[in-house]
Amino acid sequence: MAMSGIEVDQSVVTLFNDMKIRHTNKYAIFRIEKKKAIVLDLSADANADADETTDREGDKKRFQELSTLLKTAEPRYVLYDFRFTTKEGRLINKLAFIFWCPEDSKVGDKMLYAASKDAIKKTFNGLSTEFQANDRGDFDYTLYADEVERKS
Repeated sequence: MAMSGIEVDQSVVTLFNDMKIRHTNKYAIFRIEKKKAIVLDLSADANADADETTDREGDKKRFQELSTLLKTAEPRYVLYDFRFTTKEGRLINKLAFIFWCPEDSKVGDKMLYAASKDAIKKTFNGLSTEFQANDRGDFDYTLYADEVERKS
């Protein structure tokens, strides 16, 4: 439980483990429900045709799809499964945590999400890559993918 009193729903932990081990979803968005628990807001299945997202452009398209789902006035927690092949031919397959906290959000919501962020991160065992975006300009695939590649 976070200092804010928010608990992480067990289904969030299960989804994270499925994404980490079996790559079942391309991304997942989480929200705080009724100021009590972090729950799944929505997710997208990984492509049945994995080759489609092994190139960086295909992966970028899925990231842009995710970007359109984030509202400009509502914070969210995001897991994104980066999967692409580098110019050198090395496959990158890494989960990243993104804290989406837009400037246009209500102050109370921003504070609640910021205070609860550690609770969700603690349930994501083995996750080493984290980003924060406060506006659409910060939610940048190229910047994030370069950092994921550098850390891999």
